[in-house]
Amino acid sequence: MKPGRWAQSHYLQFLAGRLGRVLDSSWRSWCPSTPSPRGPADISRPRIGAVQFRLSPVESADVWHSRLAAIFQRAVEAHLDILVFPEDMPMPLLGVVRRWLPPSRSPPHPAQVKAFLTVLSPIAYRHWRMVMQSLAGHFGILTVAGSGMTAQGGILYNQAVVISAGGEIIAEQPKMHLFAFEQDWGVEPGPLTRQDAGSWPLYAVVCNDATYYETFRMVRHLGADLVAVPIADPEPQYSENKARRGTWARVQETPVCGIVGAGTGLLFGFALAGKAGIYLPAELTADGSGVLAESLDAYGEGLVTATVDLEALHDFQGTRLHLPPGPWHNLYQSAP
Repeated sequence: MKPGRWAQSHYLQFLAGRLGRVLDSSWRSWCPSTPSPRGPADISRPRIGAVQFRLSPVESADVWHSRLAAIFQRAVEAHLDILVFPEDMPMPLLGVVRRWLPPSRSPPHPAQVKAFLTVLSPIAYRHWRMVMQSLAGHFGILTVAGSGMTAQGGILYNQAVVISAGGEIIAEQPKMHLFAFEQDWGVEPGPLTRQDAGSWPLYAVVCNDATYYETFRMVRHLGADLVAVPIADPEPQYSENKARRGTWARVQETPVCGIVGAGTGLLFGFALAGKAGIYLPAELTADGSGVLAESLDAYGEGLVTATVDLEALHDFQGTRLHLPPGPWHNLYQSAP
């Protein structure tokens, strides 16, 4: 190994050790203990929440934990059954090691980013997944925890995690359609996985996946009525017209309910803007907009909620022309 690579490898291992110790100690002193009691859910009318979350790096994991717990507390007070978070949820935790990074006046080379993420992102990913499992189980809410970057066998993936109301992992769904900068970092796309959310026919996909109509056709053929889409759009200036080309448009083409958790803030040089929202076919909304609930601001943090009438959605699906014959779910080499 060349001296430069040897030094980089040891430096990354130093950062990994620091990150792991900080996250572990902060969680041991904070994690909830006793579960929160919940009443029975109305299976035909789930109460759904879409989260808008600032993804700016944090120097203290305790701050990140507290903000998550506050959102779950609001979700319980709103009697929510399903909660959807944004893309890149563990990334702010990498800010914990920022104090040990050397100053730089220029952006890092993509190869450096890949090396950094390959070593550090699995640590943040495991911590985020553990925290979300604890909170989902504690508060009794089916949770799409957003998505996170992780490495498996040295290959980077950006994948969503779906967690049951009992705190069990239901599915981990890799992003299928990557941004160019993700490809530069060495992130690889993954296949559509089978997802069984129990009481509700819910599937999760990630951000740019909603740009392509095939994604929603595939999950609808697999039985989805609810499609969760964690996003973190690198858009310094929010554009409603551009945003409408994603989940809102897919819902008009393929009659399902789309639930968008949106990331905002400044994340390692990327300015993020987006609105959390819950979308239906326009005919099923009172004002014909197709928007059941949506954040008023594209740059803050918050929670929007709505009740979705699945029986009305099923009736509407029955009036529409049937989707073209499949097998759509195999289009992207779906896992069996």
